[in-house]
Amino acid sequence: MTETIARLADIPSDYVHTEKSIVPADDLALPGAHLKWYDIYLAGRETPDEIREQARKFLSAEAEAGRLEFRDELGYAMLHLDGEGYFLLVVVWRNTNEMWQTLYGLDDNGFHPYPPKEGALKPTQNIFELDCTAHERRAWSRFLTSPRDEAAKQAYIDDKCTGILV
Repeated sequence: MTETIARLADIPSDYVHTEKSIVPADDLALPGAHLKWYDIYLAGRETPDEIREQARKFLSAEAEAGRLEFRDELGYAMLHLDGEGYFLLVVVWRNTNEMWQTLYGLDDNGFHPYPPKEGALKPTQNIFELDCTAHERRAWSRFLTSPRDEAAKQAYIDDKCTGILV
């Protein structure tokens, strides 16, 4: 068994796993969706307002153009500074208990759909983004066990993930 696993999960020796902050920002209301908003970054590298605004305008344009289809849903967006680049993840709760997600990257030309990878396995979320998703999954589960009325919807919207991600 040791011989088999010795080469698995071979993390480069220079990788240092560090803490990141997750900070809620103003929610984003789009045609057909209300998204909680999160910025994820290393301490001291807060998301610049202009990057967040660029991401929000991009999502608005995508929704208006019909390329980002919402069906009267609740969900969340994560704007994550990963290394030197930004990733924008949009997640909605669909068909009662399914998490649907799309992923965008930022380059010199602006935000764009993140290029798909060949093969069956695709990148979805990294370890920091999963912390936020774990919080959101629990919040959505609380909503599903609630009366699911307007007050319960507002309680879901108000239930934000914040703090240090490890």
